Amino acid sequence: TGHAAFAAVASSGPQPPMSVPSATKGGELFVPYRAVGLVSAGLPVAVVQHGGETFVTASLGRTFQIYNCAKLRQVFVGPSLPAGITALGAHDDYTLVACGTAVVVYKRAELVATLEGEHTAPVRHLLAMGSSVVSVDATGLLVAWQLPSGEVAGRLHPGFAASALCHPATYLNKVLLGAPDGRMQLWNLRSSKRVHEFEHGWRAAVTAFEQSPALDVVGVGLADGRLLLHNLKFDTTLLELRHTHGDAVRCLAFRTDGQPWLVSGAASGALHVWHLERRARLSLEPCAHEGGVASCHFLRGRPELLTAGAADNSLRMWSSDLHSGELSALRGRAGHAAPPTLVRFHDDELHVGGGPGGQTHLLSAGGDRTLRRSSIWSAQQDCELSQGRETKRRSMHETSVRERRLPPVLALASSQRRERDWANVVTCHAGSPVAYSWDTTTKALAPHTLAARPAAPITAVAISACGNFAFLGSAIGAIDKYNLQSGKPRAAAAAERRQQAASTYSAAQGSVPP
Repeated sequence: TGHAAFAAVASSGPQPPMSVPSATKGGELFVPYRAVGLVSAGLPVAVVQHGGETFVTASLGRTFQIYNCAKLRQVFVGPSLPAGITALGAHDDYTLVACGTAVVVYKRAELVATLEGEHTAPVRHLLAMGSSVVSVDATGLLVAWQLPSGEVAGRLHPGFAASALCHPATYLNKVLLGAPDGRMQLWNLRSSKRVHEFEHGWRAAVTAFEQSPALDVVGVGLADGRLLLHNLKFDTTLLELRHTHGDAVRCLAFRTDGQPWLVSGAASGALHVWHLERRARLSLEPCAHEGGVASCHFLRGRPELLTAGAADNSLRMWSSDLHSGELSALRGRAGHAAPPTLVRFHDDELHVGGGPGGQTHLLSAGGDRTLRRSSIWSAQQDCELSQGRETKRRSMHETSVRERRLPPVLALASSQRRERDWANVVTCHAGSPVAYSWDTTTKALAPHTLAARPAAPITAVAISACGNFAFLGSAIGAIDKYNLQSGKPRAAAAAERRQQAASTYSAAQGSVPP
């Protein structure tokens, strides 16, 4: 029970890491220790380049973490903040974090400044502009702050709460604001005056801006699925594209290595790759992220695309084919996209890993229908066990990634005894008369499936202490014994016809409770 309780604390869903209190309060049996499997809370990420290295900052609720994009390796975890993070920014060595009505500025691990006293509502957007940072709150108030002093350089209210903003290249002290009603305005931060209101009323909320490689031209994304290339100098629309079925645009990214490509992230989780000279879509990745795409960003001068999910707790890197435009997954970091429903230590009687009983890895299943292995000490070792063999058998008309996976896991058993020889994890799934075996060495489903005899939903599983046999308990009270190496049945304990109660316990040692 102690192991299970610790696992629940360590992987309790998308909650931020918490520091250990210096002293436990009277009466407390457990204290927070470490959060496992958290990658991104769904906010747009902040990307910054240092020399030849690119770093991305992602929110984790009340803290943040920084990854090196070369291998998406975690390089820094920030301190805990008093409230949830609402926006992120990055500039040079500075990390900008909006927390409630304040903006906290860090230089690596050092707190540089806390920018507060101006906003009366939560800050929704941050924008780094040279040596200053712009913050916009939920009421629409925009404040420009000098870094690192924290002095207020300007404040203005455009008359609406901006839904998107950007700094057009070479436009000194200017910020472009998009409105929920489709208006677009250019403001001077120094004078706090409006420079220009663009004549084109888009009649749909402006959801994204992105500076293009061409001066004076910005990409505009709208809530009705339209993408526009707009020339700010002449106030003319150069190109209009559209997502299918009015899928709202969440983010935009221009390729910067000479190819005229634009990638748009949609609210459905799809990634669209457009060729601007041909005015056509090159390719579509329909299930890039569950629940929408929060951010997309091409690495400078390279054909590699970084994306962050809005609801699936993941960061992914994609490589793009030069001719077809097809995106292929290059690397990624992810955790459960839905709260975990079952968490177990992947250990047995062996002393392996870094401590007694091999208590260094967790096996977890969640509402997203995935099975994951997580390391308590190193996020680099976290992985999802592949279900590719089964998902390929599902109907191609099923576009939802989650629906093509195996049903939710009800119970699991694992052993490290024969981990390098054959399957060492067994799971049973809701309503399924078949149990599945997994191999943590190959990080995928093993070749054999184990069926209940007679056919009935399997409700409990176990693995013998020697690691050779799996036991299945079914809803009619029967127990089956299988060889994990061959996948063949070895014994069975048939239920009596009069027995109606489901088997809720299956043990590899000792007697089964009546």
